[in-house]
Amino acid sequence: MGCGAQKNSTGLNEKLRAKALEIFRRIDINNSGSIDKDETQKFWKTNFAKVNTQALFNAVDFDKSGQISEDEWMAFWEIVKKSGYTDKEIYEELDNLMEGKAWVQFRKVDEFVKRDQLRKNSQVQQIVKQNSKRKSLVQQQQSFHQQ
Repeated sequence: MGCGAQKNSTGLNEKLRAKALEIFRRIDINNSGSIDKDETQKFWKTNFAKVNTQALFNAVDFDKSGQISEDEWMAFWEIVKKSGYTDKEIYEELDNLMEGKAWVQFRKVDEFVKRDQLRKNSQVQQIVKQNSKRKSLVQQQQSFHQQ
């Protein structure tokens, strides 16, 4: 996957966030709020399921727990955006994932994460926390509107 000519460091727009969440929820078949390798392999069925699953976990399981939380998943896509990939490129990859196509290696994201591991204050962990706070805020707003 290439990088667009313009580097845009702003976060994901709402449409991209919704699409990324939809894919996460399709993979999370037991609705636990995290995905494991078994769920992920079932998502890909026989389309190189083990290879795709391992590549996804290598890229997205930041804490190496064997589970990918919704916060890690969304943080990954935020990092993709911050690494200079365009909205169009991200939409295309999310569409491909929705169709069960192969996981793509985002080299700029891999480089970002490797550099981040050498930092005292992890930007990856900050992004994961920001997504967790955002999710909590959205849940509070939804709860308020339901009352």
